[in-house]
Amino acid sequence: MLLGAQEQPTPLPIPASTYTPEYRAFAKAAFEGALAHAPAYRTWRRHDRGPSVDIFARYQAMPVLGKADLREHQPGGFVPAGRDLDSALANGEVELVKTSGSTSEAVTNVWCQEWWDASEASSWKLHAATASARLGDHREAILASPLCVGFGSEVGYLTMQQRTLWHYLFLTEKADPAEWSPMLCDRMIEELAQFEPTILEANPSFLSVLCRHAIKHRRRIRQPAVVILTYENPSLIHLRHIRSIFQCPVISSYGATESGYVFMQCEAGRLHQNVEQCHVDFQPLAPRHGGPMVGRVLASTFHNPWRALIRFDMGDLVRLATEACPCGRHEGLTLDAIEGRIANATLSLAGKLVTQREADVAIAEVDGVDQYELVQTDPATVCIRYVSDTREPAAVEPELLASLQQCYGSSVKIIFGRVQALSPVRGVKYRLARVDFEIDSHELFAGRP
Repeated sequence: MLLGAQEQPTPLPIPASTYTPEYRAFAKAAFEGALAHAPAYRTWRRHDRGPSVDIFARYQAMPVLGKADLREHQPGGFVPAGRDLDSALANGEVELVKTSGSTSEAVTNVWCQEWWDASEASSWKLHAATASARLGDHREAILASPLCVGFGSEVGYLTMQQRTLWHYLFLTEKADPAEWSPMLCDRMIEELAQFEPTILEANPSFLSVLCRHAIKHRRRIRQPAVVILTYENPSLIHLRHIRSIFQCPVISSYGATESGYVFMQCEAGRLHQNVEQCHVDFQPLAPRHGGPMVGRVLASTFHNPWRALIRFDMGDLVRLATEACPCGRHEGLTLDAIEGRIANATLSLAGKLVTQREADVAIAEVDGVDQYELVQTDPATVCIRYVSDTREPAAVEPELLASLQQCYGSSVKIIFGRVQALSPVRGVKYRLARVDFEIDSHELFAGRP
């Protein structure tokens, strides 16, 4: 049984979005095809309100699909009937790829590179810089954990040729930026100059470390046409470091291995739905936790011949835009911000959810904090480990205390720990905030008891 298979509350009203007849046709075909042909949805069919009902209402009547459901039915439960997965794996048409599992258990995905490339190309239309660039066979440098993408080597170093595949250069073979030497950082800077990428795609926390090295040693870095931030939601602190080095457009891209590219930041700073490739449902938080404008997104994929996902829980909270975007794009959902992983949310003393972005804004107000990791050990205690290259604890910590108490409550206990460096979780991604106790996620959303 799919874990999400229960009746869902009726969503609260959200700002009106525009959808073309073509989009509605894609959404209808994806919905009906998944229910009819993917074995995992057999028990979902009873929830369908029928072809006479608006297609968006039919989506909203469906359960929520979680990673536990994907694991239960992996790898073939979401492959449409009639497709021979074993043959496709044997001839290389698809492959099995595991997610990192940085905040939950890993999932094995049926990976179709052609679908992924099409999803990425569609997202490029949502920012003027990527829309006008000649992308497709461009040179692209990638800075992320080699446990996530690229080639790893924890023993020795790999040559530039060993880290190059097609038109991609993977800048590091070392998974922990806390262990990057000045020599390795200099090598990355030199390879960017030599490779001359059109796009630098980067995990923002990894790129922040490289930029801090460049700032400290007054190194100039060759400017690509665009920096695209992915793999993690960027901290304001990451963006401060990155924008001090890169004068080109710095764009956030949002998606997942399972769903493809779902949102892309435009030149006005908002994020727009990739309507050519997916449908997005929005489920608001309860008003006491920030709803109805903050909630989670549930993605349904279009055009993937090997994986049909309906209302997949991305695991993130987002903030809806309240007015039309100055860039002129209006189709699909528009977001003011990604608020961060639900798993990275914490609680104020009053019991209100504090999103990762809200905590990040409070911490970023304090000059000199270069990295941090916030752990709420109980509802009244917050521990923060931080890195500061430029200021001493006596200067940083009183300001952090005041800022965090405004966020969590004046009587919350703040425990500080200054460290030299912080490492990503399992060598894959940084986790900026979390709780050490259980939060009942079911009571967070509107319509829940």
